[in-house]
Amino acid sequence: MTAKDWNASAPITLDISHFTGIGMPKGVETPVTHVYAKEVEQIVRELLPDAKDLELDPYCARRGPGTKNPNYSFGPHQDYGLLADDWPLAGNDFRKRFAGPDCRGMMALNFWRPVLPMCGPVSKTPLAVCDPRTVKMEDIVATSIRWDEMPHHRMMTLAHDPEQRWYYYPDMTTDEVLIFKSFQHFKTQSGPELNTCFHTAFEVPNAPLGSEPRQSAEYRVRVWF
Repeated sequence: MTAKDWNASAPITLDISHFTGIGMPKGVETPVTHVYAKEVEQIVRELLPDAKDLELDPYCARRGPGTKNPNYSFGPHQDYGLLADDWPLAGNDFRKRFAGPDCRGMMALNFWRPVLPMCGPVSKTPLAVCDPRTVKMEDIVATSIRWDEMPHHRMMTLAHDPEQRWYYYPDMTTDEVLIFKSFQHFKTQSGPELNTCFHTAFEVPNAPLGSEPRQSAEYRVRVWF
């Protein structure tokens, strides 16, 4: 797998590549352990002006030495399935809302960023995302996983294909955030569609010796249309 630098041609939109990277809004001081609700909502409203309602998580997932998740996920994966029935919390309330006449669909976004106590940029184990337009449906492998107290739910892994195009943002800092779609299902679909990003951590071959271990956080938002 080869991941290319996306900075040179990155549009600030989710309509083309289903991922983008921008600086976090300035002037808002929030400790890394707090919810980035106001900052995140501002970004979502800019990227998706037709969004109706947002569900903002009350927590974020930390990863890195000294956290609950000290290891990095080396292996292409997608956190959810392709259809509304695959959503891990698809209970009666979710199904009723999704089936309602005022709902066009639902999307989940992942806000991934380096966080304190990192001092320097992420130079050794960044996150790469795959352009979904380059993924063949036959290369998707359905699987299931259990998170903490939650029951098993569907997620996906990916078989390698040389036509897949992977990208990453070199040397990300704590004032930058990578945003990508991790779930999307609209009622206009005739069946399963891949409009989300497989992603994985990877080792940069020419990273400087003694590079600082990555500390990162993932913050997820459900967006209703």
